[in-house]
Amino acid sequence: MDKQTEKRLKEWAGTYNVKSFIPDDPVQFPHRYTEKQDIEISAFITSWISYGRRELILRKAGWLHDRMGGSPYEWIVSGRYKELVSEVPAGKRDTFYRFYTHSDLRDLCDRLNAIYGEYDSLEDALAASPHPNPVMKLQDLFSGINGIPVMNGSSACKRLAMFLRWMIRTDGIVDFGIWKTAFHPRQLIIPLDTHVHQISLELGLTAQRTATLKTALEITEALACIFPDDPCLGDFALFGYDINKKKE
Repeated sequence: MDKQTEKRLKEWAGTYNVKSFIPDDPVQFPHRYTEKQDIEISAFITSWISYGRRELILRKAGWLHDRMGGSPYEWIVSGRYKELVSEVPAGKRDTFYRFYTHSDLRDLCDRLNAIYGEYDSLEDALAASPHPNPVMKLQDLFSGINGIPVMNGSSACKRLAMFLRWMIRTDGIVDFGIWKTAFHPRQLIIPLDTHVHQISLELGLTAQRTATLKTALEITEALACIFPDDPCLGDFALFGYDINKKKE
């Protein structure tokens, strides 16, 4: 990558890592809350459903947060989430969102209920896991839940990486940075989807032709050369690159 492109990426990171980014992004939902547990739960469930077209993600996340009410944490620990499964009429297909069923949502919420029954926060639960990095810790903690990639697979784990970016990046602008004790932004992996992969190929951040975990790690390592100690700031830079390319 030439120095001019590197300079522009740094500029775009600053341009798009701003509060005005929030209202059009799924991160808007955890930004409704101030308590750590509410933010964690809202963010994890929102990232879990972040498949497909953005407007559909925002619509379903909005619908779900209306049912959570003022506290996702209270919604989980009280068991009120079970009402969503009981709302499915007899004989009707149990579809919650895309390939998720309401039963899948209940399984996820049951797991969160058990976690918060044992730990004060999701951060504490992950810190207790013996696995070496936060993505693997999440895969272990939520193993068996539909939509959670299996450990040691080839998935880029985009939605898990996005959730972790929200929790761990520390500038507190778009991302929350509320996990300050157990983790560091250096441990993050770029949330890799097909679009980010294509941009990264164009910029020479990777030579890998498929969007796998290996590819995500390679792109993250390349971004760390531009953004030392905070490689996922590069997520905003790549977003900015794409926006500005379309304007040219």
